[in-house]
Amino acid sequence: MNEPEEGQQDGLTVMDLLMAVRKHLITAIVTLVIVVAAVAGYTFTRTPQYTATSELLATYRTSASSNNSGAGTELNSGASYLTSQIQTYPQLVKTESVLQPVIDDLGLNTTVTDLATTVTASNPTDTMLVDISVQNDNPKDASNIANAVAKSLKEQVTSTLYSDEGDKIVSPVNLTIVQQAYAPASPSSPNINLYLAVGVLSGIILGIVAALIKDLMDTRVRQDSDVTAIVDAPVLGGLTRNDAYDDKATVIIAHPASREAEEVRRLRTNVAFVLPDEKFSNVIVVTSAGPAEGKTTTSVNLATAFAENGSKVLLIDADVRNPSVSKKLDIEGTVGLTHLITNRVSSQDAIQRYWKPNFHVLPAGKQNLNPSILLNSRAMKALIVQVAGAYDYVIIDTAPMQVANDAAVFAKDGPELLLVAGVGVTEKKQLKQTEQELETLNIKAAGVAMNYVEAEKPQKSGYYYYGDDADGKGKKGQHGEDKKSKILKNDDNKA
Repeated sequence: MNEPEEGQQDGLTVMDLLMAVRKHLITAIVTLVIVVAAVAGYTFTRTPQYTATSELLATYRTSASSNNSGAGTELNSGASYLTSQIQTYPQLVKTESVLQPVIDDLGLNTTVTDLATTVTASNPTDTMLVDISVQNDNPKDASNIANAVAKSLKEQVTSTLYSDEGDKIVSPVNLTIVQQAYAPASPSSPNINLYLAVGVLSGIILGIVAALIKDLMDTRVRQDSDVTAIVDAPVLGGLTRNDAYDDKATVIIAHPASREAEEVRRLRTNVAFVLPDEKFSNVIVVTSAGPAEGKTTTSVNLATAFAENGSKVLLIDADVRNPSVSKKLDIEGTVGLTHLITNRVSSQDAIQRYWKPNFHVLPAGKQNLNPSILLNSRAMKALIVQVAGAYDYVIIDTAPMQVANDAAVFAKDGPELLLVAGVGVTEKKQLKQTEQELETLNIKAAGVAMNYVEAEKPQKSGYYYYGDDADGKGKKGQHGEDKKSKILKNDDNKA
């Protein structure tokens, strides 16, 4: 992978997150829907709870016999005493001494422990107030219990806690109920708006996280941005996943008015546009990071597109380890490149004419020598020089880079490199390794051709598309003519 430029920050960026969400938008949306549905289900199935609150004021009793100076001292010490005592009341409210009388007075069918879970007491900061809140599914019961708890707490603090074997001592603390609890008109829980807002926010966050995790765990190329994030080259076009590419003829020949044929023509135009005006730039080396990515399909269709445009084209199958051009075009492939560069046959015997007089094909031939030595030989280099001057375009189909670096051997001497990446097939790790190897050899790909791209549904128009039917067979054109072209083979198609 390319080294980050100076000032470029490493790590995850907002753009990375956006790209991950865009790539896995369905995952993010499904996660959002599930989270929101779960939160909504929880919210709307909860029993509404009502909260009623009563309030007490704590004051300190001063003795009537205190003089003025003594009263001031007593008030100061009383304030300190109140401050320390009032902090214990929130916990005192939950005790048996306070709650059992409430259960008895109201005839509640509950225990002290259960009732304590519904009662909450607090002391507002810098005040001598005690707030007692009770939560219940019945608003009237909530207010009754809150008032009863306030009354019980008052009795415990002002009298019971200070009795001594039946002799009551006046408590220095006096609690006064300053606010009765009333039955609330609306439930305090669940807060539907808050819960749903939290659910949506959580769903968005979890959706982004799910998309990011899926993106990080996905080891294969899924779209153009996956490739351009690794390879320093533009995506020049893409061939859709369609049975039309499996025919024993290229789509321009078999289905010239099809959407697939237009894809190939678009790729041809973009490739021609990026080629520099330099020596050997008309020689295009086609390769991929790994096998089964569609490089041969791209090679034969691209060569056909150049030939259709009137250019003189030579298609060379240099993947001598696993030749497939002859099979793809349904031509004889036993004699070809390996025989030509070892001077066992002439170019007229090795090169075949295909479809049009300006379209020639050089199959791989049978392998009988070390492929690396053969393709890096002086004879091979001389052949490239010769055909580069004799043809407008030379398309060389080579082995995947993970199999052999034949493509780099060709490209380092001047020909342009076209990298093919298969959607759902190309491994990102292999693509990175390929890019690193090309950088080491100071080779920059002219562009990338995507393969197995998911096709968008075509809009209705005045002509028919080809290769879209279920069995993959071509359809007839607008005027009903058969578009399947006859291909010259064997003895009839010698160059």
